[in-house]
Amino acid sequence: MVKEKKFKFDLPALRVLENEHNYLLHVMEDWHLIVLAFERDMYTLEEGHEALQTLRRLIIEFIDPLKNHTEKEEEFLFPLLAKYVGTEQGPVNATEEEHEEIDAYIGHFLHHTRGDLSDMTMQDMKDVVKDAGEAFEVITVHFVKEESILFPMVNNILRIEEQDKLYEQLYTSIL
Repeated sequence: MVKEKKFKFDLPALRVLENEHNYLLHVMEDWHLIVLAFERDMYTLEEGHEALQTLRRLIIEFIDPLKNHTEKEEEFLFPLLAKYVGTEQGPVNATEEEHEEIDAYIGHFLHHTRGDLSDMTMQDMKDVVKDAGEAFEVITVHFVKEESILFPMVNNILRIEEQDKLYEQLYTSIL
């Protein structure tokens, strides 16, 4: 029996972002299974090379939806909250820094998995896959922070007109 996923937030703008988080987490599961298999030494060398190629492809497919999501937050959500809580420190600043950290892990992984991977040893592959694992962990914790800190701020701080405008701005596809 499939359990129906309930939204945590009633505000339409927050439901858009929460739904995007749910989608991204679902997509991440596919590539995280490969990361876990590397961590648990489940591959032969040949299987590792194939798995690494698959992992690279899945992460590349993941980048556009992730970037579309984070760009919407950075363009619309963060500036609106920053009017009330500032950007020098605090949750908006911390969240933006996490976006950069995610980009760095994914970029580092992609950089080290370019070209011919057939010469990579199992240890080389495990080392580079760690970046994908770190990206997964940062993204997962990041979404929890947004949903437990930033999203309630939207509910509590923004005026109704601002919430409505934010919904109009965010109601676009990340695909």
